[in-house]
Amino acid sequence: MVFLNPGFPEENATGSFWANVTLFMEAAAADLDIELVTVYAYRNHILMKSLTAEIAAQKPKYVVLVNEKGMALNIIKQLATHDIAIFMLLNNLNKQDLSLLTVKERSYLIGSVIPNNYSAGKKLIDGLLALYFSKNKSAIAKVEKENALSVLALQGDYTTPASLDREQGLKGVLKANSNVSLIDSTVANWSKKQSFEKVTGILQHADINIIWAANDAMAFGAKKAVLAAKIDHPIYIGGINWDVDDSDYPVNISFGGHVALGAKSLVMLKDIDNNSLKMDSRHQALDIFESSLSPYYHDFTQRLNLKKLHGYDFSRFCQSSTQPLVFSIESLAEVFNSPMTN
Repeated sequence: MVFLNPGFPEENATGSFWANVTLFMEAAAADLDIELVTVYAYRNHILMKSLTAEIAAQKPKYVVLVNEKGMALNIIKQLATHDIAIFMLLNNLNKQDLSLLTVKERSYLIGSVIPNNYSAGKKLIDGLLALYFSKNKSAIAKVEKENALSVLALQGDYTTPASLDREQGLKGVLKANSNVSLIDSTVANWSKKQSFEKVTGILQHADINIIWAANDAMAFGAKKAVLAAKIDHPIYIGGINWDVDDSDYPVNISFGGHVALGAKSLVMLKDIDNNSLKMDSRHQALDIFESSLSPYYHDFTQRLNLKKLHGYDFSRFCQSSTQPLVFSIESLAEVFNSPMTN
């Protein structure tokens, strides 16, 4: 089995998310007796396309694929000519791309697991608003009267489904809160450096209360810019990924947990390979996101940072388990060093 990871094998300007996805997958592969090979595209969609030929030459039974920057369509078409089955992880095809696949090509899409990114975008802005008002109770009346609360949004990119869906979740909340204004929305390509540069420029001409970032790396960049600008009022900053361990530029809140879905993809593939997963359960969308204020956050991120994921018993999520568990952050906490662990 091959995982075509669109990111980097180590932490970089876009964060450590994709390296951590691999760590979860490797831990699950060891539990499930799966031979996993990970190939990295270094967030280079041109490289991602060229790697496809190399992967096809290996003739794996399954390829786990991410629809990064809309590249999946061409990759699926190429792999289908080699009769290789494809499992979509974290970012799936949109309806338009699906319509461009032939019936035969579509038959090679045997499963998918994606997080509810709309919910992530919504939860993040809700969490930031709740934090802002809990710390600034006097601001509530002012906002209601003067439409005074301003939000800056930092988007990941223009095409990746996760970025687009998170943006829609943000916009849904703002539409329902007419007293909150979106001052600016800009793409920073998931990058701490680009976020720092863009936020630095925006702060020179805009008064910002909240910065909503589609990932934590951009949130860190925003925090760095805010500190450098020496703003005389608090700006609440949040992101997505549960990378909130940057001691130099700590942010207020983050939503994450979806990094573990790489492990879920292998659980599903194991079940598919054993023909034990029903057809109507082979494509799943999970609302897995939890707040960094969650009671599960500390242990989850500490285990990940220390690379101690072997303590999870991922077999407990397989259909072959006596009582298969629903995949969630709470369930992961339950199966860590479980008495049933082999």
